[in-house]
Amino acid sequence: MLRNYVKIAWRNLLKNRTYSIINVAGLSFSVAFCLLLFFHIRYEQSFDTFHQKKDRLFRLEMTNLWNVGDTSSEKKHLFSFLTKNDDVDNATLFPLIVGPDMQNTFPEVKSITRLQNLSDHFGDQLVKVNNQVYKESRVVYADNNFFSNFSFHLKQGDLKKVLSYPNNIVLSENVAKKYFGRENAIGKTLSLVSDSNKLYTVSGIAAEVPDNSSIQFDFVIPLISDPGYARNITEKFNQSNHVFIVELADGVSVEKFQAKLNVWVKTYFADYVKDFKDANINNFHWYLRPLASCHYSVAHDWGHYTNAKNIYQLASLVIVILLIASLNYILLAISNAAARSQEIGIRKVMGAKRRSIILQFWVETQIIVIIAVIAGLLLSQLFIPLYNSAINTQLNFSNISWKEVLLASVALSFLLGIIAGYYPALLISKMKPASIIKTFQTFKINPRFSKVLVVLQYTACVVFMISAFVIRKQMQYITNKDLGFDKEQILIVRNPTWDNKFTKRTHDALNDFAKTQPYISYFSGMNGGLDGSGNTNGFMLNGVQQWRKELTVDYDYFEMLGLKFVQGRPFSIKISSDTSKIRKVVVVNETLFNMLGKTAKVDQFCEPINATIIGVVKDYHFASLSEKIQPEEHRLANGFEMSFLFKIKAGQMQPAISKIENEWKTITHNYPFEYTFLDQTIAKMYEPDDRWQKTIQASCFFAILIACMGLFGLSAINAINRTKEIGIRKVLGASVKDIVTTLSSSFLIMVIISIVIATPFAWWLMNKWLEDFAYRINISWWMFLVVGITAVIIALGTISFQAIRAALANPVKNLRTE
Repeated sequence: MLRNYVKIAWRNLLKNRTYSIINVAGLSFSVAFCLLLFFHIRYEQSFDTFHQKKDRLFRLEMTNLWNVGDTSSEKKHLFSFLTKNDDVDNATLFPLIVGPDMQNTFPEVKSITRLQNLSDHFGDQLVKVNNQVYKESRVVYADNNFFSNFSFHLKQGDLKKVLSYPNNIVLSENVAKKYFGRENAIGKTLSLVSDSNKLYTVSGIAAEVPDNSSIQFDFVIPLISDPGYARNITEKFNQSNHVFIVELADGVSVEKFQAKLNVWVKTYFADYVKDFKDANINNFHWYLRPLASCHYSVAHDWGHYTNAKNIYQLASLVIVILLIASLNYILLAISNAAARSQEIGIRKVMGAKRRSIILQFWVETQIIVIIAVIAGLLLSQLFIPLYNSAINTQLNFSNISWKEVLLASVALSFLLGIIAGYYPALLISKMKPASIIKTFQTFKINPRFSKVLVVLQYTACVVFMISAFVIRKQMQYITNKDLGFDKEQILIVRNPTWDNKFTKRTHDALNDFAKTQPYISYFSGMNGGLDGSGNTNGFMLNGVQQWRKELTVDYDYFEMLGLKFVQGRPFSIKISSDTSKIRKVVVVNETLFNMLGKTAKVDQFCEPINATIIGVVKDYHFASLSEKIQPEEHRLANGFEMSFLFKIKAGQMQPAISKIENEWKTITHNYPFEYTFLDQTIAKMYEPDDRWQKTIQASCFFAILIACMGLFGLSAINAINRTKEIGIRKVLGASVKDIVTTLSSSFLIMVIISIVIATPFAWWLMNKWLEDFAYRINISWWMFLVVGITAVIIALGTISFQAIRAALANPVKNLRTE
């Protein structure tokens, strides 16, 4: 029986090629898009799940000792109720001494692995091999149990011994090949420029770290080889620079151990906290976060961050796109049913039960769906490079097991078959055979529920259109907004070391060089950046704990950026008191100056911030526009600068880069030359929002395409059902324009209803999204008007084909058929 159903279904699909192609194409592209989103979600969920001990490994965290006020992570959003624990901004760095103290105190702790990513704390590292200097960013200090606790594969070396000695080092396979070619790297030596007195011997070669690992490394160095290790142990709580991964013994309850741990913490930290009058010890506690969940946390010292809010948003998109695709299939299936009414009537007269009719049409649906899912799977593989480029991810089918791919495909096929096939089969099986066979006429169907489906489908479409329009306007606003400074033509060269002597020597040489070059307007430097990076310092004001951002900058920083002064002056090399350690001069922004109130006067010592204010600069955006301008002070750089800044004259950027690089190589003796541009650095802050804009635009395109197919199908139903009416109207003298207007009016009403329903929902949704921005556009009525008119034009263009075709048909032929 089933074989017969499949054979008939296949013949019908080949017979109605246009119908089949439209359905398969619509479903295929929808499935491809949804599979890409689904695999992206699964890729993000897969982070750190490959470790065999993942169920017993936890990252140690602690709440802040101070109340730092509102943070961006605490902002409410649409999915806040699902991401409450992820949004907590706990501290993840601990003093080294905590490790042995916990290990000795709690038998529940089987082991602790302490980690320090050097690039996170000290920038990229310079590695010297055979007198050649390389710049590397993935250098990690770790305890000797690193490879025992984490499932990183060692190609060479004993995982229990490779980090046992202070001068050992483990390299990734690619780095070993880069440094030593085809030679065996084991036993070879290298050194870090920051610690050139020590030679490290390669003791192991690790396979490349999986993309879905939060811990990324090319070099693993024994923690005990850190020059500051002994001092940090002795000083106990003075330094907190290390991430702790705690392995609990089998059978230990995490909740019970966490409660026991926090009882101990209150006593353990008591001596440390008593020196801070403003510390909040009452609510202070430690927390164990499962390793596989760490990447959902907003912690700043973890390798990968997955915004759970985006995962839920993508999941919602998958559901909506699949729903729209299913509704489209339903409408097209119903429109095609009228052409098969005679077949159904004959089948029923021959004794076919309603159940067999339903099963027949469901089999046809399932065949189309299976073809579409297979085609969608192939298309998703084809579109992966484009998707990765647009979303800036590393999605690859190798990250997803074929078992998951197969299960997802089968589940999707079955789900779409049920959703898309049930209603058309149920409706078609209701046809009365007597009325069809008696006059051998085409059966008229008037599926009222189809109108509801069209309204629902087009409502989702309009919501996408409004969302894409608002997001685009917000991104344009961010791009064009005056940040309060000139970000153009500024070249940033990174300092590759933390060596003060190297920094001073290089700075002075670059400064002298810049003065001799006509294409360089200004030379300066800074620590931190205009992307929100920098120190946060606390101070007491009227008995209340307050916070301010701190940037250390070089001379000409304000002049280079074109910053305006409200009062006072910038730092000057001609005024010797600006470098006085006793006077401690600062330049503050308007926000900090106003916050300080009466305690702040230019050229006078300000007690709350323990410095003399020499100038007040007009507020400018030194962080993302998602944050309000915070209180900020500028101090003169003293000995070290992370970045050297060059203001290049217009049209001179490329020759300037070449000449500066040559000078850099000469000054630093061929140290790596790394540069970026200030405007690119600022734009990078908004990459997540830009990716979301592209995702919504792609979703909008698919939604419109599929919704138009649905409208096309329903307009076909409408034309078939009103064939006799159209013929009579033409005989009585109605023009083509009159008939097209008559046939289109009902659809325009449905589109207008969709716009009316979509508008308030889209307004609420976009307001929730815009709440993440402290500086944002206002959603205006004209935006909805523009989108509404566009939606109407698209709908008219879709349904006009069937309407015009029906209006141009020969009325005599239509009436004879009727």
